[in-house]
Amino acid sequence: MIRHALALSLMLSPVLVLGASTPDYMGQYDRCLRDAGVTNNGTVGACAEGVSAAAKREINTLYARVQARLATDYPDDAAKLEQTQKAWLAYRNGHCALAGAHVGSPMYEYCPMLLNINRADELRELAGD
Repeated sequence: MIRHALALSLMLSPVLVLGASTPDYMGQYDRCLRDAGVTNNGTVGACAEGVSAAAKREINTLYARVQARLATDYPDDAAKLEQTQKAWLAYRNGHCALAGAHVGSPMYEYCPMLLNINRADELRELAGD
């Protein structure tokens, strides 16, 4: 129950609205942990999942925008973007599975969150934001 409430509060946060400013994902994560009142595997996982979902929404929005622009102006680069996105997804999923298995269970949520935040930054740069 707390997991769903925390995730919902992250989804509704005005800080995550695109276009307002660059989202402060780590600030969102830190506030989520603080608001939970206790830091344990469950709250780390729930907070990381909520922030990760927000970063993934931004990734999808940015990817679509960059892909559309490249498809019009630079079709070969649009294909390269698609290839790199697929490779990045494979890397993220494989790396975080290893991190979870060898570092500990919170990494199954925390690692994708970090990599999703970084990918959003990369796509924001490609988009010229």
